[in-house]
Amino acid sequence: MYELQTKTFSPRELAEIVGVSQSSIKRWVDKGEIRVTRTAGGHRRIVLKDALRFFRDRDLRILRPELLGLPDLGIESHTLPDEADPDLFYELLVEGQLDQARGMLAKAYLNGQDLATLFDGPVKLAMSRLGEHWRHEEGGIFLEHRATMVCIEAVNFIRILIDQTDGARPKAVGCALAGDPYQLPTMMAGAVLTECGYHAINLGPDTPIDTLRFAIDAYEPALVWVSVTTPLDPDQTQALRTLVEDLNDRTIGLVLGGQELVPVDLADDPASIIVLSSMRALAHHAEQMTEA
Repeated sequence: MYELQTKTFSPRELAEIVGVSQSSIKRWVDKGEIRVTRTAGGHRRIVLKDALRFFRDRDLRILRPELLGLPDLGIESHTLPDEADPDLFYELLVEGQLDQARGMLAKAYLNGQDLATLFDGPVKLAMSRLGEHWRHEEGGIFLEHRATMVCIEAVNFIRILIDQTDGARPKAVGCALAGDPYQLPTMMAGAVLTECGYHAINLGPDTPIDTLRFAIDAYEPALVWVSVTTPLDPDQTQALRTLVEDLNDRTIGLVLGGQELVPVDLADDPASIIVLSSMRALAHHAEQMTEA
């Protein structure tokens, strides 16, 4: 999907996508509200991600999503609401309507819902309900795995749209530790931090803590996150305690979150570690750090 990061539009094309006048787009460009590049002939061109950011900031609805030239994610469907409905999203996943389910998340994001709201809302609720299938019904594991892959594809698509190349952004590094195979939670955390203005490096699931330490040394991040979807064993708890002490010396913040996380005293200084219970809380904390 590299072409999505470099795709550009003229003011006329963007005006048609959101149903405003071409002169309005040009006025916003001239005021510096939309970043542009210029062709050799001096014509304005707007990169897709800059256009989408402006649409979201201005609360402009995307009326012609097919003109964005995005992959077939089902976002063109007029049957999908502009905001992600948790019950409908769950039903689409259960019924195997994968394009529609993926499209619902993409369309909701493109029309202004932030990632933390999507992840804490329809995604979390649907995955929790599908987890009940896993416990009580035949085929539940299949449904849960299929739904997870749909969500991963949607998160990856949105992440590509919002990722930036600005080297001035603060860095964040994170993962799920060894023995935790769940890819989606740490991926969602990385996407939320990207939306909050970080260059987020997600090491993925099942990451040894020594690998996390190596990444911290390599990237020198302002923030480190660890997703905990399976219980920490005593060795991991001790390893995290040692890591926190090291991060304290380097003034790097550590954020822990996840459904299996129980607050534990990982360092003498309780302010050295932040335990968060939701993606909204992560977004709020990240925004506070960037404003500090």
